[in-house]
Amino acid sequence: MKKAKKQRRSNKKSGELKFSQIFLVLVFVAGITFLGLSVFMPKKETHEGETLSTVTNETEKKKETETPKNDGNDNPDKTPKQYEGDDETDKKSINASITKNDVQNGKYYLRVTIYEKLGDGTCKLHMETKQGDTIDRTANVIESGADSSTCEGFDIPTSGISAGSYDFTVTITAGEKSGVVKGIIKV
Repeated sequence: MKKAKKQRRSNKKSGELKFSQIFLVLVFVAGITFLGLSVFMPKKETHEGETLSTVTNETEKKKETETPKNDGNDNPDKTPKQYEGDDETDKKSINASITKNDVQNGKYYLRVTIYEKLGDGTCKLHMETKQGDTIDRTANVIESGADSSTCEGFDIPTSGISAGSYDFTVTITAGEKSGVVKGIIKV
């Protein structure tokens, strides 16, 4: 009888010992994994002062620079008016952005995404250097998704143009709507 009691107690102790050993091994493995990931994961490099392309959406720029007019009747403690309906300027402007602005394998690639579905329209690209060299191209607006459009794209061989920094403007028109996107590319 005494032997059976001792066996039960030793089984409990060995069971507790196994559980604590497994727990410690799991904690150790998790710590090593975390340490390994933090040491060996690549870090994002930043280069100060290096600008290859800059894109400005003219519609967004206008909204940021506009300041509300105070006609003297506004109370600064008063709750502002809620947004009511579409703004008339938004009905006639096209919101777009540059999705690719890159030189690869001897070609300059420019892609523009339009954040609404448009019918027929055109995208006119005008590029100009400070020395006065210009490039003009036109592409059609095409549907690219359920609620977006895109310019067909501009693929310009760099062998036929002068090297340097180009300021560019893409003017998008569709019916009575229009929008402008600007940027810089170094060819």
